[in-house]
Amino acid sequence: MRVIPVIDLKGGCVVHAVLGLRDFYKPISDSVYGTCEPVELAAKLALEGFKVIYVADIDSIMGGEVDEEVFRSLRRLGVEVIADIGVADEGTLKKAIELADYPVIATESLPSLGFLSSALKRCGDRAFVSLDLKGGRVVSRAPEVSGKGLREACKLFKALGALRVILIDFDRIGSCSGPNTEGARGLVEEGFEVYVGGGVRGIGDLIKLREIGVSGVLVASALHSGKIRAHELGALGFI
Repeated sequence: MRVIPVIDLKGGCVVHAVLGLRDFYKPISDSVYGTCEPVELAAKLALEGFKVIYVADIDSIMGGEVDEEVFRSLRRLGVEVIADIGVADEGTLKKAIELADYPVIATESLPSLGFLSSALKRCGDRAFVSLDLKGGRVVSRAPEVSGKGLREACKLFKALGALRVILIDFDRIGSCSGPNTEGARGLVEEGFEVYVGGGVRGIGDLIKLREIGVSGVLVASALHSGKIRAHELGALGFI
């Protein structure tokens, strides 16, 4: 299992994401890395041994412009980039394919299952499907999946050929309340390659997720606060 640092990007800065309340996200001011500049932070993470970084472009997800220069700068660092830029149409899908090693197609932005089917064919095995939950239900513009339970929705995605999924639980983001272990377990049992984001408190959570077969964990707050340090992750084989 691999731990993947998260950069939540808004207004050109790395921000502290909490519970998906994006209007209230503020630049990180107390990180052990000492910066809220995205490329500088990514360079420090790369020096610590992280080879893959997850980037959520909040401005783009909310309907604004993609910060293309940041993505190009990150690629020049030699790290692989998993990116959610709010893919909602052919234009944003094309940009995601160009700017990221692994484009994310998130249920939050997804207009329809038909679009998802087309996007998965375009992206091939590079695609991540993000299952975005709030209150235990899928958040989506797509009427076919909006408000459905996790198990019901994932069966629809599996039928379309989705292989790799990210479980993002908005109720846990930035909360240090613990990850959605049971949801992750269900996705593993369905046969997906599973990544989990939101709520990680420390090494114990990571070990538990690895034990149930999770392939990767997205971490932001626990890294910035120093609750998880790169040397610990390296010693446990998480980097």
